[in-house]
Amino acid sequence: MTDIDVFGDVTCELGESALWDGRRFHWVDITGRRVYAKDWPDGPTLTLETPETVGSVALRAGGGLVAALRHSLASCDIDRGVVTVIKEIENLPGNRLNDGAVDPSGRFWVGSMDLAESESTGSFYRVDADLAVTRAFNGIICSNGPAWSPDGRTMYHVDSTRRLIRAYETDPATGELGPPRFFASDEGDPWYPDGVTVDADGFIWNCKWDGSRIVRYAPDGTIDRVVEVPVRRPTRCAFVGPDLTTMAVTTASIGLDAAALAEAPLSGQVLLLDPGARGLPAPEFAG
Repeated sequence: MTDIDVFGDVTCELGESALWDGRRFHWVDITGRRVYAKDWPDGPTLTLETPETVGSVALRAGGGLVAALRHSLASCDIDRGVVTVIKEIENLPGNRLNDGAVDPSGRFWVGSMDLAESESTGSFYRVDADLAVTRAFNGIICSNGPAWSPDGRTMYHVDSTRRLIRAYETDPATGELGPPRFFASDEGDPWYPDGVTVDADGFIWNCKWDGSRIVRYAPDGTIDRVVEVPVRRPTRCAFVGPDLTTMAVTTASIGLDAAALAEAPLSGQVLLLDPGARGLPAPEFAG
């Protein structure tokens, strides 16, 4: 197993949304309703409580973060402790917003999910700089990702419950997506694909919920490498540090019984490892 370090002292129920801004690492506890930030390498951990579940955060060009709350997009200033709703995205009682990210052109994309993870009520949305919201597609049970190829012309999206990763050709100028194509599947495996990121070489890194691993895929979908981690539920990874050569991995403790937690006591914490690859800077939302 790869050598593992722990970043900070926070244990999350459902840690997610690993995000690096060049000097500070951000992440969320979805069900704990908190956004966290910690300066690299050993600054204090800042905490921002949110009024609802917070599925993901992203950098904002004007400063601070944008956050996907249960049904809406909000601005977050963790230094001042302020959360302000700026746009409703979806208002289905049985759904919540989940993972999201900014594309290389500055648009924020976010997916929703069925809280029971049984019905295909989730959708995937694009939020432009003027805060116009477009539903790109629907029929999702649990949306995760997205992430983009280095040239911004391919988007990777995860339908976790169906154990499926799809790729979409993307027009960087407009954000329009082409038809989906199969990229990878975990069908038949006891784990589910979760959060995803792309490195500077265009390889795709996907955390496997209940799989205790992160899989690096080549751009053609073949498995290049498997990195084992000492937790059952890694959720999302990001390249961090001054040269983007360290990987930070958010993890979850939710749903694990006492025996499982005893076997994996780092569950819910942020893990650091050497991925043997370099990442890309996180884009900022232009809105």
